[in-house]
Amino acid sequence: MRRPPSLIVSALLASYPQAVEVKCDGKLPLHFAVKYGASLEAIQMLVIAFPNALKMVDSSGKNPMTIFGENKEKWKTKEKKDSIKRLLKEGVNAVIMDESVAGTKSFKSEMGVADDDDAMEEEKDMLTTLNEEGWKTAGLAIIVVGASGDLAKKKTYPSLLYLFNDDLLPEDTIICGYARSQMSHEDLRNKLRPFLEKTKCDGDVISKFLSMCYYSKGASYGDADAFKRINDHVSSHEAKFPKKLEHNRLFYFAIPPNVFAETGVAIKKTCMASKGWTRLIVEKPFGRDLKSCEDMLASLSNEFDESQMFRIDHYLGKEMVQNLLILRFGNLWFERMWNRDNIQCVILTFKEPFGTDGRGGYFDNYGIIRDIIQNHLLQVMTLLAMEAPTRATGPEAGENIRNAKVQVLNAISPVTLDECVLGQYEGYTDDETIKNKNTNTPTFAVARVFVNTPRWAGVPFIFKAGKALNERKAEMRIQFKDAPAATFLFDDNCPRNELVIRMQPHEAIYMKTNVKAPGFSGKPVQAELEVNYEERFFHSGGKAGSNPDAYTRLILDVLRGRSATFVREDELRRSWEIWTPLLHKIERENIQPVIYKQGSRGPVEADIFIEEKAGYKRNVNYTVADDNDDNGSASA
Repeated sequence: MRRPPSLIVSALLASYPQAVEVKCDGKLPLHFAVKYGASLEAIQMLVIAFPNALKMVDSSGKNPMTIFGENKEKWKTKEKKDSIKRLLKEGVNAVIMDESVAGTKSFKSEMGVADDDDAMEEEKDMLTTLNEEGWKTAGLAIIVVGASGDLAKKKTYPSLLYLFNDDLLPEDTIICGYARSQMSHEDLRNKLRPFLEKTKCDGDVISKFLSMCYYSKGASYGDADAFKRINDHVSSHEAKFPKKLEHNRLFYFAIPPNVFAETGVAIKKTCMASKGWTRLIVEKPFGRDLKSCEDMLASLSNEFDESQMFRIDHYLGKEMVQNLLILRFGNLWFERMWNRDNIQCVILTFKEPFGTDGRGGYFDNYGIIRDIIQNHLLQVMTLLAMEAPTRATGPEAGENIRNAKVQVLNAISPVTLDECVLGQYEGYTDDETIKNKNTNTPTFAVARVFVNTPRWAGVPFIFKAGKALNERKAEMRIQFKDAPAATFLFDDNCPRNELVIRMQPHEAIYMKTNVKAPGFSGKPVQAELEVNYEERFFHSGGKAGSNPDAYTRLILDVLRGRSATFVREDELRRSWEIWTPLLHKIERENIQPVIYKQGSRGPVEADIFIEEKAGYKRNVNYTVADDNDDNGSASA
């Protein structure tokens, strides 16, 4: 075992401490550890147990620092390389001792990796699980359709780089970009490099990743001859690895929906995997109303079945959204209070501090309801409100979870105009890309729905989304009912509890809880029972994949064939059934939005709406240092 886990190293040292001083084939254990890329924790233990090994040479006359220089590529991230280099140079002075953790702790601020063996073992268990799933040892070709566009450069390729950096792509993967632009392989690599350099990945890793990336041009997205050339290129690459039993193909559609159909036809005709799976990742928008959605669904379902299509909603890949299943169904206290008897209202909020910024031409065709509420916030809401799936893990989990989500959607009536407030920020039509200067497209909306089930009957669910507001934030906020008799006990001074799950920025979960004011006062004040993910789990300066972004998580889910985090066909249809009548009424009757100032909280009417329609009580005395909480902070 040339790269033993640090747990095994620790056990060996405990049982036979002299082993660190014994040479085998002219090498000390430290020489072997550095040569074969052992974990930082394992190397630390060896250095602490026998510091003199740093000065000793192996049978070829090389000390550990020299051996590291020859083998440093075995550690992928710059942080790990720098940390090991410092350790070999400075010895035990570079190690922070902590008796409570079996004697060693890594220097967090420079490494950003776990301080205990549990994290290392968890990572190894993950890789073992992936290898057992089969696809990790098979061949893989990823074809990015629309490779020259912003989405591909800013999201798709960086996410693939993160997977590569964390050894989460099969060995010898090939990535082929396709678009209509005239480019060579090297041209594409040069265009991608600046975006990849914005990641935390090492420059050598980026260069190696780019060497896997190729480019092919076509006359159109339905150019069958061009896709035939891609097929020939990929097939010739696959032929180099005859021992692999399967060669899978993943197509990422970073293209507009109006060319989905022709692209799907060309792929089905010329470029399907001959021995392995073929899967498609499809980006939103999934239509702009029920009819256009059904047309889009039909255009691809003629060529591919539902098991091959993965419709991506990146909110389903966010850390706090993926946390909901365990948070809800893995905690006894959570389920006991998660119902109409205890919850006053649920508010899902999305806020951006900027406007359309030159994208007004696109946005004006959709508006904030289509762009954010009908998909992102509605998807999050189904996970908050759904009943427990039969299984949340395993091969059947995807369908079980999506079945539960659809049941929530089926219990929601179509939204009507009197259940919403629409807004548009001042200066919206100053965007030169907006042609209709009299547009009534909302840049802000608040809407109320009810989930008509025994658990949720009568509980208002509020969607709130807007552009050019006072802050950037996406959160789930659950306000509970008044504590029984609290107004009598504490002279009407006991605020309501709230559970806040912040999706961005700075992921966190906190419960606004009443405690006694410090000192002589007996007055209740609100404080937080909080889990801040950045402080608790993610270390600044950590490795690139320590908190993977939504796209990285979702692409890995596709490779693994896990469908729970993707939108199923019936989910899409039902979500459009809920919102299409309202959208058509706004457009048909030219409903005018309320104008609000840029940098504000939105229309004043929206605050009144939430107070009256949701029964929300705002604690104006509540403040917290880092929370410009527009539903709870006095400063909002």
